[in-house]
Amino acid sequence: MFLDQATISVTGGNGGNGCVSWRHEKYIPMGGPFGGDGGYGGDVIIEANANTDTLSDFAAKKRFSAEPGGPGRGRKCHGKDGADLVLFVPTGTIVTDTAAKDVLADLQAPGDRVTVAQGGRGGFGNAHFKSSVRRKPDFAEKGEPGKKREVKLDLKLVADAGIIGYPSVGKSTLISVVSSARPKIAPYPFTTLVPNLGVVTVKGRQFVLCDVPGLIEGASEGKGLGDRFLRHIERCGILIHLLDLSRALRPDGMIDPKALIADYRAIRRELTAFSPKLAKKEEIIVLNKTDLTVEPLTPLLSALKRARIVVSASISAATKQGTDALMAILLPLILSERNARPQAKPAMRKAIPTLHPQTSEEGMRNFSVEEEKGRLVISGKRLEQFTEMTNFESPGGVRRFRDVLRKIGLLAVVERNRKNGRHVCIGQTRIDQHL
Repeated sequence: MFLDQATISVTGGNGGNGCVSWRHEKYIPMGGPFGGDGGYGGDVIIEANANTDTLSDFAAKKRFSAEPGGPGRGRKCHGKDGADLVLFVPTGTIVTDTAAKDVLADLQAPGDRVTVAQGGRGGFGNAHFKSSVRRKPDFAEKGEPGKKREVKLDLKLVADAGIIGYPSVGKSTLISVVSSARPKIAPYPFTTLVPNLGVVTVKGRQFVLCDVPGLIEGASEGKGLGDRFLRHIERCGILIHLLDLSRALRPDGMIDPKALIADYRAIRRELTAFSPKLAKKEEIIVLNKTDLTVEPLTPLLSALKRARIVVSASISAATKQGTDALMAILLPLILSERNARPQAKPAMRKAIPTLHPQTSEEGMRNFSVEEEKGRLVISGKRLEQFTEMTNFESPGGVRRFRDVLRKIGLLAVVERNRKNGRHVCIGQTRIDQHL
């Protein structure tokens, strides 16, 4: 099943909980805290893969989660890190955050990848909190929850050349005789319901050809198969506009160029209406089904030329007449278009940032306080993470939480609102009932 759009929910793995443990060994009195840290949760990664050409893997299953990190253990043993979850998509897939409407990545080449949901940090074990003033920490952190996100996958097939035209002009037949592609071919309109890709070899070089379902007048507005597949043409380097000679044959056997002129102009209007950028793509015009007449084609080609429709090749895809010559014409045009494509810039090495205590945007002191529906809501990335990872069931964990709030100047605000009966939340966690 061909699927070119999907929306999925992804969740990074939760970090593992830290461990509360004590050192108990002979001849080592007062061994102290010995609990290890939890492991990191796995990330959810989307990667472009050349061995798939559809998003059908996401038709039934919509929720994906990476492996959580393992809990810390005694003897300062670190928990196992969770494995990353890699989701493979076809090249040409655009990944968009549905909430923020931001494009996260455009995966145009095999191996391109993007992390869409990060795993949570593992919680520190009690050995981490040992200090000169806290000799026996009896608490550990919980693992940080993995990030959650809903993303939209939008596939736009990547091909060197795309075959366009009215239904039943011979697009599928052409791709079947010049490549190993085996699309459905039948004598009725809209036989092709999904784009087909084929690899063509000419003079030892290869390029990818795309057969796009037939277009009709009004396609840009959704008529016929509509704009559902017009967007696939946007990724084609060159357009092969196929004209069907049979549409110009009159009952008396003579050829009327007016029908082909009307067909060509109708398709061009749809391309322009859908995307001005698409309309500017390089195009070669090919006349197909020349085996259907014995009349000379020179008058027809001259009439088309006067209408500014210059035919580059005349072929019969059904009999393979002229198809090799057409591919030979295409090869240099495709190689030239490939060279003209903007090259990906090499990744620049980022400068090492200078960190200043408590001044970073992600620092503990960077927060905002707002009133929301009769409650006090405190927001701040690092503060929310710290709250989620605090074990409020541990008296030691609560004491540490209060110490941190006191240092950043929040404790007095929280206690004042708590005494007034107002709920206080840090992010999504209610904290007034724990203080």
